[in-house]
Amino acid sequence: MMWRWIALIGLLLISVNSFGQDEKVYTNQGNALMAKGKTAEAIEAYKQAIELNPDYKEAQFNLGYAYQSQSAELSKEAQAIEDEQARQQYIGQAQALAQEAASAFEKASEQAESDEEVNNSQYNLGNAQLTGGELEKSIEAYKEALRKNPADEEARYNLAYANRLKQQQQEQQQQEQQQQQQQQEQQQQQEQEQEQQQQEQEQEQQEQEQQQQEQEQQQQQQQQQQSEMSKEEAEQLLEALKKQEKELQEKLNKKKTAKRVKIEKDW
Repeated sequence: MMWRWIALIGLLLISVNSFGQDEKVYTNQGNALMAKGKTAEAIEAYKQAIELNPDYKEAQFNLGYAYQSQSAELSKEAQAIEDEQARQQYIGQAQALAQEAASAFEKASEQAESDEEVNNSQYNLGNAQLTGGELEKSIEAYKEALRKNPADEEARYNLAYANRLKQQQQEQQQQEQQQQQQQQEQQQQQEQEQEQQQQEQEQEQQEQEQQQQEQEQQQQQQQQQQSEMSKEEAEQLLEALKKQEKELQEKLNKKKTAKRVKIEKDW
């Protein structure tokens, strides 16, 4: 991914302390610092220039470039880090810087006065948005850059690259959705099986309870029948005893009332 830098690098022939500092002076200071690799200090110089003149497009553009340079450095360092957590922190910081760069390039594009300036701003805006994870926005930025300069092969290449990334993301999302759907279906199937199994267990338990109730009822009936038979037998036995006692009493009474037969003596 190639970057374009519109830098106003030059030697200051006029003493800054003598004539005061304006946005151009701060911008040139920032450019000189960028040339020395002092990116963080250059960012502060560009910010001072913008504070003096928010419409100063050169400072806006170069501020975006400085932010993106920092982002690129962090991304490069992240690749060499083995610890996953630390590496993700570096990547997050790089994306945050890229978003700052995108904000500066977007303002520079709004302040641009020619198709060439818009083309350069939109091209770098697309790069910053792509690095910052804003894929859809980067595609639109590359398209805008090509509208201003249809012969811009770098913008055309980056647009194709961004579209390929978008297609890969869509395919990955489809795969994730399919996997998620399969997992949901499997979960639903498991829940249905568990529910069916639970219903079967409840039905089996109900049947067992019903059988147990029937058995208890049968036992109660049998006990009741046995109890009734015993009562009948006891009554029959009592009647038999009464009958025997009556017969015996009758025999005794007969003996008591029997008359004596007088035997006459023949003498």
